[in-house]
Amino acid sequence: MKKAAKTTSSVATAPRHANRKTGAAQARQDTRSKRELILTRIAVTDVGDTKKALIAAIRAVGLPGNPTNVAHVQELRNDFDAARRNRRLNHANAKAAKAISALPAPIGRPAIRLPLGTPAARLIALRKRTVTQYAQQAFRHGASGGTKFTVHFAEKTTDVTYTTDLGRNYDLYRGAYKGWGANVDLHQIRVPADWRMRVERKGLALLGGLMTLDALQIEAPAGIELYAAVWASQGRGYAVRTERGFIAVVGSESFHSDTADGAISGLRRKGRSAPTRVAMIADMKSAVNAFITKYTRYDIDVSLDDARRSGSCEYGIHSWCVSVGIDICRAQVPMVELLEGFRRLPQTEVRRAALSAVKRAKRLNRLPITLDRNQTKA
Repeated sequence: MKKAAKTTSSVATAPRHANRKTGAAQARQDTRSKRELILTRIAVTDVGDTKKALIAAIRAVGLPGNPTNVAHVQELRNDFDAARRNRRLNHANAKAAKAISALPAPIGRPAIRLPLGTPAARLIALRKRTVTQYAQQAFRHGASGGTKFTVHFAEKTTDVTYTTDLGRNYDLYRGAYKGWGANVDLHQIRVPADWRMRVERKGLALLGGLMTLDALQIEAPAGIELYAAVWASQGRGYAVRTERGFIAVVGSESFHSDTADGAISGLRRKGRSAPTRVAMIADMKSAVNAFITKYTRYDIDVSLDDARRSGSCEYGIHSWCVSVGIDICRAQVPMVELLEGFRRLPQTEVRRAALSAVKRAKRLNRLPITLDRNQTKA
């Protein structure tokens, strides 16, 4: 009886083990199916073609970014691309009695493929991308932990601003420095939604190293364009200052001021101080290295008054000096130091200031010249 009882017990538990094995196999099959579905979604999504981008996308959905998963995604992409390329051929073979190896080349211009998203979404992305590109040209960025530009659209002029802040990135360092924070420069820009029409298309985006955030044209004397404007200038470090005032423009020349009369008079002064000699006009258009080579030999100082006399506005002077690391509190700097800053950030106003300093020194008969080793005094 005992043996019979044992036999009955083992027979009764056999289906339980079988059901357990079947359930485990089904769970593994479900896991594989789910993994295959997730990798297929990544393959058809535009996440980038590099292995680094694929690894990041795979890890973002909770799967390990091992070489097996990456290789499988690449294989799926190759299969999808081949299916797209052969789609017309497969349709033709499905209808033809005899297999066709290739179709004739299409005649006419290639099909135009629009980017993803609705037209409104693409327009918004284009507006933000354009503002970001100009901001990257004008201002210092690129902290050790990264850079982030965020563009918002302002409904009124009083909301137009450019602010910066420093954040922290704790995922950058590894090894012994894991957990340490790295600085991230955060740029917050608020401009009108029609900034490209109000500013960029009028050629006002970058004037004298300053980025125009908003501009509204107002009445001005004949031949001068006057704008009530908001612009941004470089501050210390990654800081950016927002200024409000007026911009006077004639051709490629501009002048910023806090009053309309100051902008107009400054622009006229700038026009009167333009170089008239043929040699100096040529220097205004010469290459950066050629200009530096020619004027490095002048052992003189360039003052803030030289920049003002040449027609530069206070906002432009301050922004350029801060951008190249020259202390604005210094009344004057050597020509060599000015030209080193000009090499890093070449601007027309800097050429004007250097020419003004040389002209002043010649007028005062104080023009020491530093000779090279291969030069001799006449």
